[in-house]
Parts: sequence; C-alpha cells; structure tokens
Amino acid sequence: MIQLQQNFLRCCSKKAITQVIMELSQSNVHVKREAKSLPNGDEESTIKKIRLLLCSVQFLSMFLLVVEHTGMPFLVRATNKDKAFLPTTCVFFMEIIKMTICSCVIFYSSGSPTGFLQKMHSTLWVNRIESLKVSVPAFAYALQNNLYYIALGNVDATTYTITYQLRILTTAILSVVMLKKEISVCQWGALTLSGIGVILVQMDVLSTHVKSDGGVKWLGILATIGMCWTSAFAGVYFEKMLKGGNSNMFVQNLRLSIMTLLFASCTMWTSDGTKIMEKGLFQGWTRLVWTMVILSALGGIVVSAVMKYADNIKKTYCQTLSIGLTAMISVLIGERLLTVNLVTGVTIVMVSLAAYAFYPPTHPPATPSNNLSKTREYERFV
Repeated sequence: MIQLQQNFLRCCSKKAITQVIMELSQSNVHVKREAKSLPNGDEESTIKKIRLLLCSVQFLSMFLLVVEHTGMPFLVRATNKDKAFLPTTCVFFMEIIKMTICSCVIFYSSGSPTGFLQKMHSTLWVNRIESLKVSVPAFAYALQNNLYYIALGNVDATTYTITYQLRILTTAILSVVMLKKEISVCQWGALTLSGIGVILVQMDVLSTHVKSDGGVKWLGILATIGMCWTSAFAGVYFEKMLKGGNSNMFVQNLRLSIMTLLFASCTMWTSDGTKIMEKGLFQGWTRLVWTMVILSALGGIVVSAVMKYADNIKKTYCQTLSIGLTAMISVLIGERLLTVNLVTGVTIVMVSLAAYAFYPPTHPPATPSNNLSKTREYERFV
C-alpha cells in the first residue's frame, strides 16, 4: 500500500512538474512577444537568465574547471622542484583515485552492496559493448601523449604553442560534424580571437625557451596538428557518450578510467619499470605530490561535468581563460613581468569570451511541438 502511494505521488509530481514546464515555456514565448513593446522586457529576461546560469550545474562545473586549471600550474611547479617522483606513477594513481571516486558515487546511488554489484555487472559485462566504446577516446588520449613528445622533439616551443591553438577550431569543427552543434559567424570569429589571445599571452615566456638544436620541423608540425585533431576527437566523442543514451556521468568516467588505466600501466612499466623495481612506486612522493594527484583526479571528473552540462567548446574556453588568469597571478606574485602582449592577450580572450556568449546562433520561435519535445526529454531525465 505504501509503495502504491509513493508511486502515485511520484506520478503526480511528474505530471505537475511537466505541467509547470509547459506553462513556463508558453509564458516564455508570451514574455518574448511582449518584450518588444516593453522597454524593460529584454533587461528583465536577461537578469533572469543570468540568475539561472549562476545557479546551474553548468556554471558551477565551468567555474571549478577554471579554478583547477588556474591553480594547477603553480602546484605542479612546486612539486617539480625536487623531481624525485616518477610522473608516470602520478598518472597511474590519478586514474585509480578517479576510478575509486566514481565507484563510491555509484555505490552510494545504488543503495546497497547488492545493488552496487548488480550495477557494476550491468555496466562492465552486460553493457560491455558500451564499455568497449570508451576505449576509443582512451586510445586517442594515449596517441595524443605520444604525439606530444614527437612534436616537442622536432619544433621549438613557440611553433608548438601557436600551432596547437588550432585545437580550438578543430574542436568546433568536430562539434558541428559529430554533435550537429550550431555555431554562428560571430562565434567562429570569437573562437579565432581566443586562439590569438592565448598566443599573445604565452609569447613572452616562449621567447626565452626556443629550441637550439635541429629537428625534422615538418614532422613536429604534423604531430602538433595531429594532437589538435586527436584531442578534439577524444573530447567530442566522450561528450557524445555522456550526453547520449541513459548512462550516468560517473559510470562513463569509471569506464574511461579503467581503459585509461590499462594504457597508463603499460606506459609506466615500459618507461620506468627498472626504477620502480629498485625504489618502488612511491619514490619521491610528498604531500604536495599527493595533493597534485588528488586534485588532478577531481579535475578529470569536473572536465566530464563540463562536457555533459556544457560542451567541449566551453571547456576549451575555460582552459583558455585559465591561461590568462595564471599569467596575471604570476605577475602579482612577481614570477612574471606585466607586458603589452600579456595585457592585450588577456583582453582579447575576454572579448572573445563575451562575443561567443552573447552572439549565439538565432533560432526560430518556440512552437507547441518544440515545447512538447522538451517536456518529453525532461520526463526521460526524471
């Protein structure tokens, strides 16, 4: 009897929420029509949109990503003073920590050990085809890491950084092709400006780190361009997996961590197997190293949240904004001088960010059929 009452209340709540959404969507159309005659209509709707954005999961995840990417370079620099630890072990344990966090969340949502085991069996074995699909971005990320060493081994840091900014455009192109995302002409211009801004921000630092020895320059440039495409493909592909189907974000992260852990373990034993056998996995580890690894694992989950609730283009913008903020903080603490390139680059990034946000593609006015499809989509989510 209690179960029937709960089901009845849940059904009623769904219908009530659905009705509210329908009324809100219809009233939204009505407000937009009246906004043309009311001078304050656009201003009030803009304020409401800003309030909703600030309270959304999308904004929170993007904010955390900017904070994490801004602070991480300083933490990595502090841990690299001794360089006694092995970076490959950090990547390995970062994936283990991320996998543990995702497993704990899944266990909590399952409600019981039996439910957790059933969920894991369903995730890893019954839906093993979905698990194998995650190996595609995992392999792409592994390929990207190898291309990184080839690129920096054959071109100077300036050429690498300038060429690697193409990833902003490759991410946008693949988002249009694979996710059918609409991007306005102004947004394409904003994306291009963002890449130019990052180049200016990093130009002063890169000018003091030019590679002196030779190398196969065309090979380095091709490797960098390959990184742009593999990075964009892996991100957009994983975004499609997060937003498609009924899979949970933590379930998909667990699958990705398992696949990435296989590649990380192979790299660790191939590169540093002898050192690990001599001094162990945790040689040179300090509290700062542990902090860096844990925050990196949490950052990976935040990146997935940005992909799910926003998109890869906004994720790239968060990373771009973090570069500018890191540079400004470096000026404040005396690690870097304030230059024209730095100020100009940060300004361009901020302008491009505003242009991308305020000039989205235009859409036709909402119709009852569109409202109904949105309502059905919400019902599937609930």
